[in-house]
Amino acid sequence: MSETIHPKPAIVFVDDVRWESFTQLAAIVRKAGFRTVRVSVGPSGWRAERLLFDRNVMLPLPPTPEELSEILSSELVIDVHPTESLAMTTYAALDLLPSSRHSKNWSGRARLLDKWHVAELLSELGLRTPEALLADATSPSEAVSLLSLPIVLKRRVGSSGSSVNVFNSLESLEAFVANLERPGDWLFERFVQGRSLSCASCVSEEGVDLIATYEIVKRIYVRGPSSVVEFERDPKLTASGQLLFTALNIRGLACFDVIRDEDDIDWIHDVNVRVFGGIATCQLVGFDFRSAYVRFLLGSGRVEPKYAEVPRTLAYGFPDGRRYLFRSARHGFAFVRTLQWIWRNCQLLGSRYFLFFVLERPISLWLRTRGRSGSRRAIG
Repeated sequence: MSETIHPKPAIVFVDDVRWESFTQLAAIVRKAGFRTVRVSVGPSGWRAERLLFDRNVMLPLPPTPEELSEILSSELVIDVHPTESLAMTTYAALDLLPSSRHSKNWSGRARLLDKWHVAELLSELGLRTPEALLADATSPSEAVSLLSLPIVLKRRVGSSGSSVNVFNSLESLEAFVANLERPGDWLFERFVQGRSLSCASCVSEEGVDLIATYEIVKRIYVRGPSSVVEFERDPKLTASGQLLFTALNIRGLACFDVIRDEDDIDWIHDVNVRVFGGIATCQLVGFDFRSAYVRFLLGSGRVEPKYAEVPRTLAYGFPDGRRYLFRSARHGFAFVRTLQWIWRNCQLLGSRYFLFFVLERPISLWLRTRGRSGSRRAIG
């Protein structure tokens, strides 16, 4: 273990794919004076988002807990945000560090990774989740017989719509299941049709400081992160959030997703105990998650929640909501609105994020073009 410890408290991000919510939170907390550390699994090489982190570590393969613990041994870790696929490794790595080098802010988060176990916990609280069956204990035909079509098949540990599949026929479901290497990592789930809602929160040791409720209007891709949302005060969803976050002893940033069916029944289908997509969007419509999160990290201070001034507020996620914003009004006015929207986000996220936003696309395009050119030369 390293003997030299960086004196500034660090928020650590561990990922195997670039997440917009990670880069946005990194920009926000860096402006607030915290150290930002990113450990990423994937191809090496320069990436524009490195501008947002004080320290970047690139790994070719997922680390063991021991390897990750060694990487983090020079940090004073105050909070951590891992992608779900690397979360168990991350928590195990932090447990290997001396207690003086990390907080306990993520205590209990590990038990909320497996969607099967989360559904059991929610049922004990009286909260509804879609009926589910384990894929290694149920055949596709049995699952369809019990849950009907369409039917959902998804990984027990996953995020942001990855490895979530909806099947409309038994034949297509059977073909997919036949190719699964580890059926025990998957579950069947009843498909629920309805409105897609989210409840985002920041929770301190003293309880829930802030809750935002909104409907997802547009997504970046099917079942992926939101790009356009509509905020609305939703007492029923807020009450579920208060119950869930308090009873499960969640601390820090967290959210859960709901499908509200035609009978106005809420079905919770995903709980995420990390920063949620659209934290910047929430901040700009009046939900002060920045102050709430800093209070959580420091264990002191006051949070005076602000809320959207109108009952329903349409908001566009940065940067993927820009094309919808640009189409939301006549060309001249839409152009002005888009510039104002970019400026407000850049004020929140800072000049480094703006530089990242400007550089990321042309640099990525240039690197991809150079890579294709190099491949053609090698083949020739």
